[in-house]
Formats: sequence, C-alpha cells, structure tokens
Amino acid sequence: MHNEHRALNSREGSTPGFRAIGVIAKVFGIKGEVKVHSYSRSIEQFEELDSVFVGRDDQKTARRKIERVVPRGDEIYVKFEGVDDRNASELLVGQFLFVEESRRKRLSSGEYFVDDIVGLLVLDETEKKLGVVKEVLHYPAHDVYVVKVGRNDVMVPAVREIIREVDLKKRTVTIAPPEGLFEGS
Repeated sequence: MHNEHRALNSREGSTPGFRAIGVIAKVFGIKGEVKVHSYSRSIEQFEELDSVFVGRDDQKTARRKIERVVPRGDEIYVKFEGVDDRNASELLVGQFLFVEESRRKRLSSGEYFVDDIVGLLVLDETEKKLGVVKEVLHYPAHDVYVVKVGRNDVMVPAVREIIREVDLKKRTVTIAPPEGLFEGS
C-alpha cells in the first residue's frame, strides 16, 4: 500500500454474525459454475472456504458447500456442490455470499470495508462539518471518497496526507482538505 486508506467492498447484514463477501454476477458454461464479484477477498481466500451462506439477503440463506474455486485471470468462478447445470446456476444470479463474521477477512491498518465508510460524517481538523461520504471509488493509485456537500459531490483522494482519522465508533472521517477543495460546494 502506498500510505493510502483503502476501502474494500462488503455488505453488512442485519443478522448478527453475517458479512457478505461477494455477489453471484452471472453463470458460466453449462455445468453449474457461477462468476462471483468479490467485495474484499482474493482468489486465494475464496479457495480456503469450504462453504458459504447464499441468499438474496442475510435473513434467508442456505449453506452451500463449495466444490471448487476456479480462477480465470483476476476473475473468480465457483462451482457449488449440487448445482450441476445452467438452469440451477441461473437461480443463484444476484444472490449474495455470506460468511460468519468470525471468518471475515482481517483488514490491515488503514483498510476499511466500503460499507463502514459510506455514510460517515466528514469533518475538517477544526471539526467543521463538510459533508457525508456517499460512495467510494476504486482507482489504481488510491481510493477516492465521494463526499456529498449540499447538492454537489466533492472527490476526496483517500491518502494519508488528506485522510487524518477514520473513527468508526463516532461515525466520522477527519480530513485535511487541500485549499479550495470544498470552496463553492
């Protein structure tokens, strides 16, 4: 990492102990494989899983045993046990993959899940309210926090020189914005 704050995708479920780690994006082939869009896990971390909970939300899930994980470039494909044809795999498209919170990926210092960042109040170092984080964009060099300020959006690079503190308990992000970044917003 290049001293940036990295936000990783995830979806917090309302059921205690569940965390979404990805979503089934589409079917692949005719033998039941599905392409998974990962929120935060690498291919290697998916390969370590023996099963996940699959469902449209965290209230109605079914445990599914993973038969195999197939990497194709940077993409992740999963074959679930008992899902053996295209028709069965099409029923899974759009459903989320959940794991128990205890199996959630541990993040390094300065890394956060996107759903932990979105909605945080953005303050400057004098504690003046600047806006609310609306979205996190991922770019190769660093993430960008999209901060809603009134009717406008301000793009804030998520680098240590600007992001001074993320306090998930207080639900705030303290920043040192470059001069003029929030003027006219």
